[in-house]
Amino acid sequence: MKTLIGILLSFSLVMAMGCAHQTPVYTRNENCKLVGFKPGLEPQGFNGIKWETPLLTLNEMKAYRKESSHGGIDFYLRRGDGYKLKDGKLLPIQYGFWRGKFYVGLVMTEQASDWEALKESVFEKFGVGAKPFTNQEEYLWIGKDAIMALRYDGLLRMGTYYIRSHSMEKQMN
Repeated sequence: MKTLIGILLSFSLVMAMGCAHQTPVYTRNENCKLVGFKPGLEPQGFNGIKWETPLLTLNEMKAYRKESSHGGIDFYLRRGDGYKLKDGKLLPIQYGFWRGKFYVGLVMTEQASDWEALKESVFEKFGVGAKPFTNQEEYLWIGKDAIMALRYDGLLRMGTYYIRSHSMEKQMN
């Protein structure tokens, strides 16, 4: 009997803890229309680095982190570099390389004020992107060879902005 009660208590705790860490459910935006880049504004890279540029040809890059998805993406920071917000604050730019070639540029925020400033900056340059979910602050732009996203995670209070090469992504699959 004690064993059965122990199992039931353990199961209850697992269920209660599992429910506390649920993945949010996104509600599709039925009115969402695909958004591309304004003519002549589709990025051919990120912050002056063109897609597929070999890492070995770039100066001042410092290894930052590795991600195992897509067969391994190595992220680097470039000394003295950053995404400049209107208030002058610099956010670190992470440059992602797949098999030694530039694939993605990434900027992350950790404060709501930085997120708002980043969003305003991106909207000002590229216009408002498609909003695929009604209950999620996420915006997408799809171009001929660039995919761009801007999203905010309210639970983590973290914003993410990235531009990646569509042609390289095809190579990765």
